[in-house]
Amino acid sequence: MKKKTILSCISCAVLMLLTACSNDDITPTEKSKVDATKAIEFKVDFADYNSEQQVDMTRTGGKAEEAVQQTIDLGNGIVAQCTLQRDTTRKSKAAPTRVLENGTYTMLAYDPVTHALKGEVTGTVTWGVFTPTSSNPSIILAPGTYEFVLYNSKFTRSGNNLTVTRANAGEAYLGRTTYTVTAAPMKQSVAFTMKHVGASVKIKLTGYMDFTGVTGTLSSVNSTAVPGSSTYDASTGTWTTGTGAAMSASTTFNGSWEMQYYSPSYTAITNDGTAFMPATDVSKLKLTFTGGNIYKINMAGASLTFNPASTLKLDANGAYVLNVKLMYHFLYLMSDGSRGFIEETTYGGGTKTPIAVVVSQSKHLAVALEDANNGNPCTWSTLDPNNVQYNKSAKTESNAHDLLSLCNGYSETWDASASVDNTTVKGTSTNFPAFKAAGDYTPTLPAGVHLTGKMVGKKWHLPSAGEWAVAYGALGFAKFSDISTTSFDGQYINWYYTLADVAFTQVGARMWSSSYSPSKYYHSSSEVTEPYAPHRAVIQTFLPQNHAYRWWFAYHTNWNDGYVRAFINYDE
Repeated sequence: MKKKTILSCISCAVLMLLTACSNDDITPTEKSKVDATKAIEFKVDFADYNSEQQVDMTRTGGKAEEAVQQTIDLGNGIVAQCTLQRDTTRKSKAAPTRVLENGTYTMLAYDPVTHALKGEVTGTVTWGVFTPTSSNPSIILAPGTYEFVLYNSKFTRSGNNLTVTRANAGEAYLGRTTYTVTAAPMKQSVAFTMKHVGASVKIKLTGYMDFTGVTGTLSSVNSTAVPGSSTYDASTGTWTTGTGAAMSASTTFNGSWEMQYYSPSYTAITNDGTAFMPATDVSKLKLTFTGGNIYKINMAGASLTFNPASTLKLDANGAYVLNVKLMYHFLYLMSDGSRGFIEETTYGGGTKTPIAVVVSQSKHLAVALEDANNGNPCTWSTLDPNNVQYNKSAKTESNAHDLLSLCNGYSETWDASASVDNTTVKGTSTNFPAFKAAGDYTPTLPAGVHLTGKMVGKKWHLPSAGEWAVAYGALGFAKFSDISTTSFDGQYINWYYTLADVAFTQVGARMWSSSYSPSKYYHSSSEVTEPYAPHRAVIQTFLPQNHAYRWWFAYHTNWNDGYVRAFINYDE
């Protein structure tokens, strides 16, 4: 009996030992493995474009991207000044975007050291939460650190490689996050920030007359210039740019041409951005206008290639605006007597200093960039009485077209024979302050720059009414035919004052005060006679807030707040 008891005890001991050994084969790590899809809530947020550059949007070296600029002659009388900058406009998510966000997604889990795939599951994102829906909706993970990758159905997968084409770049979302999984039973939470794979480029047009019917195409410069796809290695988190391919996208502008009162220009921007793969080189893009008019010039066929001085490539999840400022090709008189366009001046990347805007090449006529008399107003004449005629060329008020045909400001300023007394040279006489101010005018030049060549010794003059009319037509498309021959005094004439203004502002000058109020009156050299009043000088005024200028008559001595803008007849 005792022997049986001993054997029984030995058997129990062996059984307990074997059981203990069997339990030791199940490691603590195996015991603590968790089903990530059940133990973890995967929250999903969708970032706006440029979310990582909200503060200063600068690149290496601290230079803002909007500093990249170039001026391009479109070859049809229009100059395009181009800049590229981040689109800082944050938009609420539209309904189509919500559909994409709430679509089908795949989640992958990787070992961050070995980059080995540890599990995958397909599901949907609904109201910011990823929910598995695949036939095996589980990712069993031991406690530790993992890299989770979430992507939507706009990718094509081959093993660890996720490929997206340019056609899907605007709708492809990708998120990557690192998280340490624990064995604790409490609910865990992992947050994904989903970003656009591609970059978005909009085009904004700015002009100084209203646009009509502008359309265009944004395309690659050749058949291999723009990446047609990109591949993401989900195991390492690295991108590889695919081969180049031709692209072309029609640009539709919003058609709302709004006048900006404090920034006088007309603007329009494309409704939607064109999607590109990250690392697309901006210099490989070309904008071609397919229709439309500005400055009374047909834009169809004109094209420009954005070509910054240094390489500028688009970032993933970046939104950009390609600003195209369409400027009329004004001609400038330079300090050396030559003529040239904005791109030849120091303001457009050239070397020459502008001193006047050419308003008539046939008449060799140009208007100064600044007011004479140190910018101060003065009277036409100091002599009394007012009913004395001083110019031989005086016209009656009712004969406005004859008055505006006079382009004799130089003669009335410098020739004694133009004066009724055949003696007075008004350009040197203190009795005629407006004339003398014009005659004394000398352009203000930067340090080290002097008048040279044919500009040496050239005389400036007070412009006649006809010369002002030429300038109004050349600078702002005022129509001579719009002027009434019967009620000339006080008449408003429509013109594009914003276009006229930019002729000066783009070379650092102005034609009137920056506040646009009050109206600024300018003297002319011309005189008006009428049967019921004494002789009067002709005064012009700009009224930019009314999109018009106005002819105004005033007595010789009574109008003491008229300004002087000198004109010049340059030599070929």
